[in-house]
Amino acid sequence: MKRISLMVASAILTISGSALAQDQQPEFTLNIATIAPENTPWAHQLEEMEERFERESGGRLRVRVFLGSPDGELSLVRQCQDGGYQGIGVSTAAMASQVPQLGVFELPFLFSSLEEADHIIDDILFDRFEGYLAAAGFQLYIFSENGYRNFATSNGEPIHTPAQLADLQMRVQENWIHEEMYNALGGNPVRIAVPEVITALQTGNVQGFDQTPLYAFAASWYQGIDTWTVSDHIYQPAVVVYNKEWFDSLPADIQELLLSNREAETASGRRLIRTLTPALLQNLENSGVTVYEMTDEERAAFAAATRSVHDMFRERVDDGGELLDLIYQAQ
Repeated sequence: MKRISLMVASAILTISGSALAQDQQPEFTLNIATIAPENTPWAHQLEEMEERFERESGGRLRVRVFLGSPDGELSLVRQCQDGGYQGIGVSTAAMASQVPQLGVFELPFLFSSLEEADHIIDDILFDRFEGYLAAAGFQLYIFSENGYRNFATSNGEPIHTPAQLADLQMRVQENWIHEEMYNALGGNPVRIAVPEVITALQTGNVQGFDQTPLYAFAASWYQGIDTWTVSDHIYQPAVVVYNKEWFDSLPADIQELLLSNREAETASGRRLIRTLTPALLQNLENSGVTVYEMTDEERAAFAAATRSVHDMFRERVDDGGELLDLIYQAQ
């Protein structure tokens, strides 16, 4: 009888202890936001990070992922910098609003291949950009990617030459480098925030945009165009960053967790996005959009026309020349 009583008491204590652990409030909260819609590789990766961080922290860290933010990326960057969000996942173009050096990745025809981009970002520039971000109030976790940007238009004509852009109002991301690229091509750039692009396409305020196939599908922008020109004119990375003041306030073990698995997370994010691209181009065709791939000669003409934007970056951005030289030398 005594043995049974001890066993019952032990079971009660175990159950009570488990219930208390489950009811215990997390010590820390990470609210992380992105404009990426649900059911995308970006959302999938953030949700997996949420599950891993909470599990490996033993419940001490609560993670909440806010997908499809209507605020736009520039607003998310400011909110993270001010501590409204403890983390964000955004494009380098958006981060360049507060860390101008990140604009180097927005330069047209900067990289010749994905492999080259990966090597330069991971092996040549990662530590340098971690420092730039820290100085602006951010802690870098990983680089991810948006991917290669292409031209999408609604006038029924593939883009073969820069001159064709002269007659089109093209939506551009809210970044001066993107505007200057279109200016160099003789185009007509129009800054429009992400939440307003669909309406601008439907009303004819713009006749096109440049974006990656994945984002064009995720945001349904493809519904407003009839032609997709595979130009691969900008390879655009993305970043996951934390508010540095918040990060620095955390105990060492939670900091270590939030910076763990960097290499694996980077590789996973890129793989998820890149494996989808061929199928997405096929889906564009299936939806009635004409898909045209620029020839090497056509891309060379666009690259030559936009080389002046590299020079602008060198002149306008602190360390711009040094960054460009590091990239050129590594190619």
